[in-house]
Amino acid sequence: MTQEAPVLERTRWSAVVAVALGVVLAALDMTVVAVVLPELGADFGAGPSVTQWVLLGYSLPLVALSVPAGRWLDRAGPLPSFLLAVGGFGVASVLIAVAPTMSLLLAGRALQGVFGSLVGVAAMPLVATSVRPEHRARAMSIVLTLIPLSGVAGPAVGGVLADAYGWRSVFLINVPIVVAAMWAGARTIPARLPGRRGLPLPGGRLVREAAVLGVAATAFFLALDLLGRSEGGVLAAVLGLVTIAAMAVWVRLPESRPVRSLLARRELALPMVALPMTTAGIAALNFLVPYFLAEVQQASPRVIGMALLTVSAGMAVFSPLAGVLADRLGNRPVTLTGAAVILGGLVALLFTDTDTTALGLVWRLALVGIGNGLFAGPNAAEILARTPTALMGTSSGITSLLRTLGFSLGPALGALAWTAATGGVNGFVGGIAIVATAASLALVAVGLSVRAGHRS
Repeated sequence: MTQEAPVLERTRWSAVVAVALGVVLAALDMTVVAVVLPELGADFGAGPSVTQWVLLGYSLPLVALSVPAGRWLDRAGPLPSFLLAVGGFGVASVLIAVAPTMSLLLAGRALQGVFGSLVGVAAMPLVATSVRPEHRARAMSIVLTLIPLSGVAGPAVGGVLADAYGWRSVFLINVPIVVAAMWAGARTIPARLPGRRGLPLPGGRLVREAAVLGVAATAFFLALDLLGRSEGGVLAAVLGLVTIAAMAVWVRLPESRPVRSLLARRELALPMVALPMTTAGIAALNFLVPYFLAEVQQASPRVIGMALLTVSAGMAVFSPLAGVLADRLGNRPVTLTGAAVILGGLVALLFTDTDTTALGLVWRLALVGIGNGLFAGPNAAEILARTPTALMGTSSGITSLLRTLGFSLGPALGALAWTAATGGVNGFVGGIAIVATAASLALVAVGLSVRAGHRS
């Protein structure tokens, strides 16, 4: 029999703050490091082929451990697992900041990715245990808005810190955030729930699952890195086959059954399928817009940054509103509206030409941001509402994995289209056409979800 979590008398907003701070940590460190790679490499005498693993060493555990971490969280106590995740992230950050060698830095970065995966996966179960059902959409909207906002703010924050205090400060800045998150979490996150207590040992099966998914993640990211390179086509194809083979092995493992059981539920599969298709669009814009404005319009970095900021601004303004509307009107109608607005913004970008200035892009990019603000929180709240309590961690692991895949695929697809069309307007429009097609499929998935809700 499934054990249900106790009904809350009131929403613990301090717990939401703790979760939000944890999400800021994990999301910020995906991008904040990029601007210090040249300085970091020069300090250790390492070239780009080595320093790229500072990014990959963090991203790989996020993908490989999302699902196993989610299944582990289904058994772990909410507070102990949160303190382990955030505290471990802080320790890894300090280890990186004081690392005397590149090898130790990369080890710390991988460890940071391990705890970062726990932080990301813990968000949805913690919201479920700390927020009353009628407040979940606005809580998830707040938490999920911070992921892209932190990603956009990362390079700016990293640049300021590195200029003032050197590259090591980029990692030390995590320490006060860790302390604040742990303090807020210790006050309001429950130590145990029915069927969830302490920190259970992962066990051999979880380790085996993580190893198989690790092989798939490594091959996948390496294949993405090779896409678009004239010399990398064959190797990228081989790595793609390795990814597929590893995933085929994982599907046959007993450990994949909870994941397959959740994806077999139509009411969960549809919003989950829509998730990476929308996040890929946002990520693709982060590649396509700078290249278009720099090459076609000769825009300055400042103008490019301001243009991209409109996407984040649209999300920041409309995400809280989406949460309020979804809590009052239901998750599905607001999610459907968001998916439609995203598609509308991407279709408008298809009509970009050589005369389109940065100002001409702004309103179209703002539409995409507004749509994502309307989509993200209510879609997550819908997944939360349809997930059995005993599988909340597993469901969160799946959504975290799909979100990360979307953010990873977007730039790769944009780069592939840009390279295939030799850049310029054709490269930009070709990339937008790919993600607009994905957004169309996301809209269909959400529409089917709304239709299924009407029938039930």
